[in-house]
Amino acid sequence: MEILQEINARYPTSFDKLELLRDSGSLAYAAYSEGQKYFLRLIKPSLAEPAVTGTQVQVFLQKRGFPVPAVYLTKEGAPYAPYEGGLLVLYEFLEGEDSQPERDIEAIGTLVGRLHREMREYTGLLPVRDKQFYIGRYVDILRKKEYPKAEEYAVYGDALWEQLKLLPMGYCHGDMYSGNIRRTKEGKLYVHDFDTSCIGFPMYDAALICDATEYFLYAEENLAKSELLLERFLPKYRLESHISQEETGAFHALIAMQHFSTQATIVELFGPDCLDDRDIDGQLEWLLRWREQYELSQ
Repeated sequence: MEILQEINARYPTSFDKLELLRDSGSLAYAAYSEGQKYFLRLIKPSLAEPAVTGTQVQVFLQKRGFPVPAVYLTKEGAPYAPYEGGLLVLYEFLEGEDSQPERDIEAIGTLVGRLHREMREYTGLLPVRDKQFYIGRYVDILRKKEYPKAEEYAVYGDALWEQLKLLPMGYCHGDMYSGNIRRTKEGKLYVHDFDTSCIGFPMYDAALICDATEYFLYAEENLAKSELLLERFLPKYRLESHISQEETGAFHALIAMQHFSTQATIVELFGPDCLDDRDIDGQLEWLLRWREQYELSQ
């Protein structure tokens, strides 16, 4: 197998088998060496730049003893190897399961607070995320698709940004959902996947992990569930890192903003035809109901 030959040429460990785990933008494999299991990512050329940044962040955190899967170095001492315009990155394989915020949220609060504290010492370059990234990308996509309610999204997005634009900026993981915080059999939590690392809103990480809503299906009870998770998250987070009342007050707006950002990323990965007007209408209805319910609760 060509990839197997490549990693054997690049890494000091000799591998004898690869097993495809998933194809989700990048390819993920289990790589075996004399029965020992490793995690291998084959990152496509279009995703190589953020993957370089993410790997550099992960190596930094690894050196500081923060719980991340270890990144293994190539024979040349690099944390990744170029491959057909993309990258190969080899990691420690940690057996476990996705975290469950309802069970783990206090420990997650400690973990995310420590992550933000540790990353204040990071001196590498990180992309800066602004209104165009979080909101404008999706509005531009809708206008290009000539979606009939694009301007309704634009007005909603402008109103969101008015609530968010003055929030403190700092390190943001950017994809802090339960699947990127894994729990080992021993109960230890590890953070994964740093490719979306940026200078953005640190509170966005808190909002994502405390978001108990369903992305496609609106259910009114999930507002209270999300707020309760945040209440449990914050005391442990604050033992590690500062977070202001202004930031926590933006919780609901950040959850809404995530729908703009995620929809844009889906289209960028899978093309404009992956969403039809019915999908986009459904998201707009979700956002309008979220805003109405929150405003009525105040």
